[in-house]
Amino acid sequence: MCDELLSQGEVPLQIVDVGCGTGRLLATLLQRLPAAELVGVDPSEGMITVAHARFADEPRVRLETAKASALPLPDRSVDAVVTTVSFHHWDDQASSLEEVARVLRRGGRLLIADVFAIGVIGGIVERLGGHHGRGYRSEAELSALVGGAGLTCTRRRQLFGPVSPLFVIEARLDDAHPRAAGRAPASRA
Repeated sequence: MCDELLSQGEVPLQIVDVGCGTGRLLATLLQRLPAAELVGVDPSEGMITVAHARFADEPRVRLETAKASALPLPDRSVDAVVTTVSFHHWDDQASSLEEVARVLRRGGRLLIADVFAIGVIGGIVERLGGHHGRGYRSEAELSALVGGAGLTCTRRRQLFGPVSPLFVIEARLDDAHPRAAGRAPASRA
């Protein structure tokens, strides 16, 4: 994910990891981006407890127990939001993506690394009829969700080769969308 964050030549200074778990990605970001301020958010108190122990002496890392649909951050406060293999678990993906759009600065980036119902996995999810993997979105569904939140998909890359179900999807805050123009709903922070 660090390589993806740095691939556009921009170095984000405020990054949020939604679904951070025990902080594995945060630890990597901490090493690779020495000037960045990091926030880890996860709905599991147990995961955040482990992450707190990991980053007890690190002032650049803040950890919060929260769902993706209620991020404890001010409007327009972060350069990038990342999430790795957690998006398919989000209870309300639409409102969660709206929250991401709310906290992103203009031009801010969202990077989602997850399993999507694209290619072979798309066929499997379709055959299961939604009984498993209800959060695994097709490319069309993901585009609609992302667009509805005021974000624009800018890139999609398959990880680990053509048979892998893992993709990285990048989206940016759409400057033409009302959320980017400062007409976002009031902050919940």
